[in-house]
Amino acid sequence: LDGTDYNQPFFGGIRGGERSNFILTVPQDAIQEFQAITSGYAAEYGRSTGGILNAITKSGSNATHGDAFYQLRHKETGISTPFHQQILDTLQQFGGSVGGAIKKDKLFWFAAIERQLDKTPRQVLFGALVGYTPTAATLDAYNFYKSLEGPFQSTNNALALTGRGDYQLTNGSRVTLRYNFSNANAGNAASVGGAATTLTTNALTTNGTEADRTDTGTAQYTSIFRPNLVNDLRFSGTYELRPRTSNSALPNVTDTIGQFGARNFLP
Repeated sequence: LDGTDYNQPFFGGIRGGERSNFILTVPQDAIQEFQAITSGYAAEYGRSTGGILNAITKSGSNATHGDAFYQLRHKETGISTPFHQQILDTLQQFGGSVGGAIKKDKLFWFAAIERQLDKTPRQVLFGALVGYTPTAATLDAYNFYKSLEGPFQSTNNALALTGRGDYQLTNGSRVTLRYNFSNANAGNAASVGGAATTLTTNALTTNGTEADRTDTGTAQYTSIFRPNLVNDLRFSGTYELRPRTSNSALPNVTDTIGQFGARNFLP
């Protein structure tokens, strides 16, 4: 991102770790251009298999420009399961950007923000108990498992914002400062059903909240010594928090029916 490292060292991939597939960490409106490289890149760039995403953020200009957007994909536009559960989530994405000049041809500013709100209907259903008739010996266990069944909602909310300033020197050299913030919170999103169904045999107690917050600062000084000699000096630092909380403090129990109690990776 802007020529600096934007990798997450623990899970791999970009900042946001394995959650970055489902959230945004940089506003879309902040991206000026991007490049995807799936092969042929040097080993110094690769921490994970798959490829490289290289992006450059926008800067302001002499004229003030801005834009805004809103997108809605509602769950009712999708089909239902035979259990009358909606498969599709309700997803909202909105945001915008604005940029301009503080001093013409010299000092520029730019800012962008984006928000994601996502709700997915889920259902706990123990298929092994469908059509099962309990005996006196199994009635208590049967009633306990049936009490764990029912609908719940999984969320996947995120916020990202970027602020950037550029100062153009008289000889064409340039100083750039950028700050990027992202915050994501996904309730009941640690344990879900398959990709094509909202049903799960994991009780709500096995679930929890996945969260991720990043603060990134970048400084860049592009020095033009003469037409054929240019030097780029870049520095970037990121502080990332990855809290994961459990819905339950009870120990985990897993059997042929399903599972309940806290998962071994939460918190």
